[in-house]
Amino acid sequence: MPHILLHITDPEKIYSEISKALLPHKEKEVASMVFIVEGSLENPRIAIRYPGRKLVKRNLTYPRANSSLWANLLDFEVIPFNQGEQGNSKIFTYANLLKDFELYKKDNNLFWQMLEELYNKNTITKEPPKLEGIDSRQFLEMLKWMWLQEDLNYKLSWQEVGSEIPYRLQNKTGGLTSKGAGRAKFFAALVLLKNNYFDYNTVRKIIP
Repeated sequence: MPHILLHITDPEKIYSEISKALLPHKEKEVASMVFIVEGSLENPRIAIRYPGRKLVKRNLTYPRANSSLWANLLDFEVIPFNQGEQGNSKIFTYANLLKDFELYKKDNNLFWQMLEELYNKNTITKEPPKLEGIDSRQFLEMLKWMWLQEDLNYKLSWQEVGSEIPYRLQNKTGGLTSKGAGRAKFFAALVLLKNNYFDYNTVRKIIP
């Protein structure tokens, strides 16, 4: 399966750049397109598979001129690479990242500064510290694209994304998806651990 390099040229326009790269492939087989988003074609670190499983073409009985004919048009799957080989994306759940943060990373000031930058700007501009547990760079880069995926699926409208094609965000039953706070919710969990307000088990109960 050929890989395509998706290089973001302007982080402030990251959503529209993602949209422009993915949309031409919207009608292809699920997960058939692999875009390298961190690293290079020769040495990939993070990729996204598109189209995602949530992407559907809506079956409208009486479509109007302004009807959205697509739902979840920018859904994708985030996958890690290890030494050029595709890794196991199931390792990178929010729960696993949270636990790794508590055990190995919450007391490192540089790592925390990089998390704040990532949360606010979608950028990683420094060399991450070498810490135990999940590789620090892979932690940050996976989280970056997991957060972007959350934004595209649960938060931002097609106008906010800058999509050339109207679409709507909908759930499994076809109803409108409630705007979520995935990015903010996970960052709040990190804050609670960073400042030793609660341990991992308690945070998971407060912010599931």
